[in-house]
Amino acid sequence: MAEATEISTVGTEQMAPARRAIVFGGETRNMVMGITMLGGGVAAFIAGLTDTFFAEATAWTFIAWGALFLYGDLLLATRRFIVTDEGLEISIPFRFWNRHKAWEWKNIYRMDVIIDRRNTHPKDCQIQVYHQYPGEIAIDREDRDFDSELAALIIERAGLKPDSDAVGVDLSNLPFGKSTVLTWKR
Repeated sequence: MAEATEISTVGTEQMAPARRAIVFGGETRNMVMGITMLGGGVAAFIAGLTDTFFAEATAWTFIAWGALFLYGDLLLATRRFIVTDEGLEISIPFRFWNRHKAWEWKNIYRMDVIIDRRNTHPKDCQIQVYHQYPGEIAIDREDRDFDSELAALIIERAGLKPDSDAVGVDLSNLPFGKSTVLTWKR
């Protein structure tokens, strides 16, 4: 899942030295909903089923929703969590706004692992990472499918301490069968 890579950043005049980073790739989602809705809307036009205003409006709605579902899946598939010595970087190249976030470790103050009662596999769980810039009121949060290696790196590098429910929890062997929120914070 994660791969260690050398990333070099380009300055204004000269090349900066390469830095070591661990990159966690995007999450895969089932794209059937988007493909089906987009295909259904296009098929209505091809089959000539859009003679009335309501039928045409419905077909356009299916096309729009199908495109939005596919775009959302594309955003998740291309999102990268990059762990460096300086902080956590989140890169989403296909997002039109805020494509890159760089959070320093000292400003990451909390991480939750959400386990639902129905979850039976770690990939079904979710990580929520909380960040707040010094002096700001707004809190940033990024959600991601659970990855034990990423969670352990965030806890270690941000200096987070386990809450009462998270004490002694092994991230590679999560407790399933009940709804639980495991929290690590400063």
